[in-house]
Amino acid sequence: MFKTNHFIWLAICAVLIVGPVLYMRKRKPSLKDVLTACCIVCVVSEIIKVFGTIEIVPSADGTMYYPYLETNHIPLHLCSLQIITIFLCRFMKEGKKREIVLAFLSTTAPLGAAFALALPSVLGSTVPLGHEFIHPIAYQTFLYHTMLITLGIYIQMSGEVHYETKYYWYTLGILGALFFCSIYINSLFGHAVYNADTLVSVEHTTNFLFSYLTPIGLVLKKKWHWFIYLLIIFALAFSLIALFYIPVFIKDAKKRKALKAKAK
Repeated sequence: MFKTNHFIWLAICAVLIVGPVLYMRKRKPSLKDVLTACCIVCVVSEIIKVFGTIEIVPSADGTMYYPYLETNHIPLHLCSLQIITIFLCRFMKEGKKREIVLAFLSTTAPLGAAFALALPSVLGSTVPLGHEFIHPIAYQTFLYHTMLITLGIYIQMSGEVHYETKYYWYTLGILGALFFCSIYINSLFGHAVYNADTLVSVEHTTNFLFSYLTPIGLVLKKKWHWFIYLLIIFALAFSLIALFYIPVFIKDAKKRKALKAKAK
């Protein structure tokens, strides 16, 4: 992270975001067509990720070998879960439910993807340093998250979502539910070590939605450290998503004010 190759990738991603956004702004393709293209990108991305990270691992006695995908590669990170929302938005019927999912996708996808590009966990782990332009997972990571940002921007540009203040709360509710579920999932995938029925350590745990560990490697040694970290995460979610809704908040506030004035 934050090496020369990382910054080169960020520059490439910036070009791949600005170029398509300007093109779509001019051509105005239907959101359905854009979502169809994104569905294809999602499928290709997951295929590359699976076959690029799966390993052949021997059994304990060495008599058998198995293809194995490490648990941290299971698509349960927020950005990977957007595959579901993209397919839902593509195939759901027009209506409020689809608008709610689109509103969730158009805010959380670009935010989550921006953090993933800034702090790509694959660099130095799955992708060895110096292999940023020859390892398929580097391409999968940067191009997939670039697509999420581009899609999020275009959903907001398309005018197909009539944003309302309540959508902000729906988005936070969905995000909060996913975050809470990630605590269970991370515990489920962690390997607990016991000594005489006493939990002494945890090995090889996952960190879906960053509910267990900080993305910058800061060690949380006490429960209250973790609680403070959760407060920071929640504050970031509330404030960053609110940035997208500032025009909506202002518009709805003016409507309420006008209705009160009319009622008088």
